[in-house]
Amino acid sequence: MSESSEKQLKRRLTPRELLRTILMLDDTPHSIALGTSIGMFIGLTPTVGIQMGLVLIFAFLVRPLFSFNKVAAVLTVYISNPFTVAPIYWGCYKLGTVFVEGHVTYEDFAAIVEYHNFREWWDTATSLVVDVGTPLLVGSLIVAVLTSVPTYPIMLWLIQHLRPTKVASSAAAEVAVASTTDDPAA
Repeated sequence: MSESSEKQLKRRLTPRELLRTILMLDDTPHSIALGTSIGMFIGLTPTVGIQMGLVLIFAFLVRPLFSFNKVAAVLTVYISNPFTVAPIYWGCYKLGTVFVEGHVTYEDFAAIVEYHNFREWWDTATSLVVDVGTPLLVGSLIVAVLTSVPTYPIMLWLIQHLRPTKVASSAAAEVAVASTTDDPAA
């Protein structure tokens, strides 16, 4: 692998690049939009660290009923990542405390969701269930539903309107090939 390829792999995708990657997946608009919606739901549940596995398990369980783009789902679960997990889960927790009693401060909550290795991740998962479990779960489910439901039509529209059609992209490829073969200096 070349050095530039290694740098590209280590570089984080920006949200814009991530969206572009999802829009350019080779699948039907319905499958990609559904995968994105499922990924959004799973990504907003308090399951950080096992979300990719949950996507694959869910895909296996629903395979007899329907299918969705698993790559779109896996890419979308990264809405919750080490940088966003504390604010997302805190917001979900606070929403959950409207319905279920909870008394954890933001500082305590941020300390609960911080981890650096598997052992700390396990302690985090345990603390999430024991210390803030019910309000976090209630709030997360509300937020997950309220964001994943509109994700499907929004992504469907984006794919249908922003993704180049195969006819347009093949015509552009033909023009590019023709321009390079017509140019003697090339």
